[in-house]
Amino acid sequence: MKTANWEKKAIEAAGRGSWQRAIEINQKILKAQPRNIAALNRLGRAFLESGNLAAAKKSYQKVIKVDRYNPIALKNLKRLTGKKKQFSLTPKKGRLVSAKDFLEEPRKTKLVSVVRLTSAQRLAEINSGDIVKLVCKKRFVAVLSQSGLHLGCLPEDLSRRLITFIKGGNRYLALVKTVERNLLEILIKETYRCRKFKNQPSF
Repeated sequence: MKTANWEKKAIEAAGRGSWQRAIEINQKILKAQPRNIAALNRLGRAFLESGNLAAAKKSYQKVIKVDRYNPIALKNLKRLTGKKKQFSLTPKKGRLVSAKDFLEEPRKTKLVSVVRLTSAQRLAEINSGDIVKLVCKKRFVAVLSQSGLHLGCLPEDLSRRLITFIKGGNRYLALVKTVERNLLEILIKETYRCRKFKNQPSF
């Protein structure tokens, strides 16, 4: 199976809170790509949520060897060092992501690089597989975390298009595919198309 397919499965497993499955999938990715930072960070989180703090720390340390200033790894290593009680090992409440949510459908699903990114410190607060909010502003669509943290915006041309569709009644689901110090990629899926746009694809 191609690495891209494993990436999707890893994100899906994290979205479901299936941490053991997430561990297995990310380990498969790392066998093929030992320096894959996104997979290492996902593996660290999966170990963390499973209660294996030593393995989580080891995974984040591997990230630092590749990218010494990686904010996600630095944040979690800092929290793991003498502050283990800060972690909640119970799955977060909220909508779970299923494989059906992000099956690639022509003109209905799109991978987008977020622009006007927030700081690396703020990006470190989110993880691959997290659901994000798309909020229409006057001239752009803002990307927010579930807690309301501003992460960035959709590109201008896509923002204009989606503002029209969202205000017209279309609905979309978005989640984080990749998050690094200077990169945030999200998957956007059209989940409902209103009658007004029945013959107009979203992407």
